[in-house]
Amino acid sequence: MEQIPHLPDSLGPHRISGWRPIAGDASGRRYWRVEMKQGGTAILCRYPERWRSVVKRDLEVLIWLRDRNLPVPQILIGDARSLWVLLEDLGPIDGEQALMKTAPEARADLAGTFLEPLCRLSALPVRDLPHWNPSLDQAFLRWELSGFEMWSLPEKTRWNAGEVLQPWLDELATSVAGHPRSICLRDFHLNNILVDAEGRVGIIDVQDLRQGPDTYDLASLLCDRAMPELLNSDQRLAVARLWAESVGAAPGWERRLQETTLQRVLKVLGTFAFLGAKGMSQYLRWVPQTASTAAGIAGQFGAPAGVMAILLELKATGGVDVW
Repeated sequence: MEQIPHLPDSLGPHRISGWRPIAGDASGRRYWRVEMKQGGTAILCRYPERWRSVVKRDLEVLIWLRDRNLPVPQILIGDARSLWVLLEDLGPIDGEQALMKTAPEARADLAGTFLEPLCRLSALPVRDLPHWNPSLDQAFLRWELSGFEMWSLPEKTRWNAGEVLQPWLDELATSVAGHPRSICLRDFHLNNILVDAEGRVGIIDVQDLRQGPDTYDLASLLCDRAMPELLNSDQRLAVARLWAESVGAAPGWERRLQETTLQRVLKVLGTFAFLGAKGMSQYLRWVPQTASTAAGIAGQFGAPAGVMAILLELKATGGVDVW
């Protein structure tokens, strides 16, 4: 891993008096919450070497979203020539923590406030989005599903089920790609939603902004790994209906949401298995519940028996026997 250079004492006019590392994303970026000599805190981000084009993209995305009143961090200092970026600190409480602190009967109302960024994005014309990232088209959605095949299934299962599984995944990606299009954050998870002391919602990890299926971000939120433990099925349905009403969703949104959720949870199963194979076994605890969600939706859609057998086996074993 790249050695992180000594953290700077200042960036432009901003002087730093202390810092502590915080969890980052799945990329090579590193993050610290820093104390400012002038008071308050900020988020310091260090990019890997040779990532100057990525810095440029990330800053452009933040500026584009802020110009359209999306609640993303303000850029305090940073440009494409620098690997250091200093951002506004939106606070330490994420969506999962905020829900856990809330009485169970009030959690659906709180989760409903998380939809505000999606409502703002849905009002923006897709054609106005710059082409920073590839769209969530059939090829990209199918590529996401390839991680499920590669990491969640033993090699023998891949060989035996390939003739059934691969066409089914092809069909799923094609169907989801045909949904109405919207601007998507792609990683709209509870850990990327921040809630301040006044209840204002902010969002981070937005650099993957792209166009995609209209229910993609809603599916990402509602099938977040922690959601089944925080909101019951009726509460999640209430949040989905609030989204549909707020954005004026096209008819058939319920089925589209189910299809997109199926694509998302299969993709996530592959991610959990990949991380487990790399020694991060804590992610495997989420496999049974996620596989159960996938099996439930796949069964409703009449998935082939071979596909159902795979999903039910993952539900039962947790995938611990794959690697």
